[in-house]
Amino acid sequence: MACEITSGFTLDCRDNAGGVKNIYILSGSIAGTTGATNGLLTDISGSGEFFKFELTKQTGDFTETITPSEANGTVFYDQAINAPFHKMQSATRNQVKVLAQNPDLKIIVETNNGIEDSVGKFFLAGQFNGMTMTGGSGATGTAFGDMNGYTLTFGGQEPFPASECSGSDLSAIMTGITVS
Repeated sequence: MACEITSGFTLDCRDNAGGVKNIYILSGSIAGTTGATNGLLTDISGSGEFFKFELTKQTGDFTETITPSEANGTVFYDQAINAPFHKMQSATRNQVKVLAQNPDLKIIVETNNGIEDSVGKFFLAGQFNGMTMTGGSGATGTAFGDMNGYTLTFGGQEPFPASECSGSDLSAIMTGITVS
């Protein structure tokens, strides 16, 4: 059998947390990765810079929906990132415009999982096919306590689940790409 199961898993400690802490969006390109077959990237090579977009606590999320078709013998992974950016202002507006126009975003999602050293776990979304902004809105809110800003959704379909990036320092696994 070509798809043999080689191990199971046991329940771990309850030291897990949900949510997205930051996203890093690449302005440049990825030439290659090391470790993609086992799901733990130890090197990402290419050119450009990953820019950090900080999210307010408990506002962003990353969802990966497994989409199999028994009739067609296929499976793909539908990836979605929801990211709110507070304050409607020209600087944010200009970033939203550029992100909406980009057809091939590579995004690293930093989760709150494993945050005991102030750094979460990192996952590369859009690794093979890229992601695009699939929706969003800008709103002032009504009451003083309402959100004023933009809520953006990025989506993409990948042949494999998002790979985790090794370690707690993104710069350490980048070759030719800087992290801001």
